[in-house]
Amino acid sequence: MRIGLALAVAAATAAVPATAANLITNGDFEAGNTGFTSGYAYSPGGNSTEGQYTVRSNPFPWNSAFVSRGDHTTGTGLMYVGNGAPTLGDIVWQSSTIAIAANTNYFFEAFAMNVCCSFVLPGNSDPNFTFRISLDGGAPTDLATLTIPANQAGTWFGLSTSFNSGTATTVQLSLINANNLRQGNDFAVDDITLSTRSVVNGVPEPSSWAMLLAGFGAVGGLMRRRRTVAAA
Repeated sequence: MRIGLALAVAAATAAVPATAANLITNGDFEAGNTGFTSGYAYSPGGNSTEGQYTVRSNPFPWNSAFVSRGDHTTGTGLMYVGNGAPTLGDIVWQSSTIAIAANTNYFFEAFAMNVCCSFVLPGNSDPNFTFRISLDGGAPTDLATLTIPANQAGTWFGLSTSFNSGTATTVQLSLINANNLRQGNDFAVDDITLSTRSVVNGVPEPSSWAMLLAGFGAVGGLMRRRRTVAAA
């Protein structure tokens, strides 16, 4: 039984996924307005119209109607905040060219939040992002268009897409505005990642693995007790 339990513990320990590196530079925006480009106008002092963005620690009071919330990473760091323009296809965020491995599965993910508004706004529209990639400088490919619920302003949502690199060894990533409505369409983005493991879908927390190993120990103890009774 000790051998069996040891093997089970070893298997469980080996199954704990290692943290994979994020290949995106400044995906958490902690370095500020750098490491990416945008089709929106950078406006750090305040928001006066659609199609502007900033990098800051709180959507409020950049726009006085926006919710007051912390970033996704730590609650006290920086995030991208944008007032979406009513035109489809605008580049909200775009990475530089990133080196990747061929024939590898990658997750292109981000956390996003609807920031409109701090009061009930009838007819508010859902912010939508199209996740787009360009492999080896080729034609853009849209992976998926994902929606942030308009009725849950101030809540971070994980958005996840994936792709296989095929023969490509570089990729450029983009988040594209997929909402052509003026009402609402305001958002924050944080923790954009490109990795071989999903951040959004997650892995078991250390406490979960501890409970799993404790469970193996309990099973071992029960089997020992049963063996003792049988021998008696």
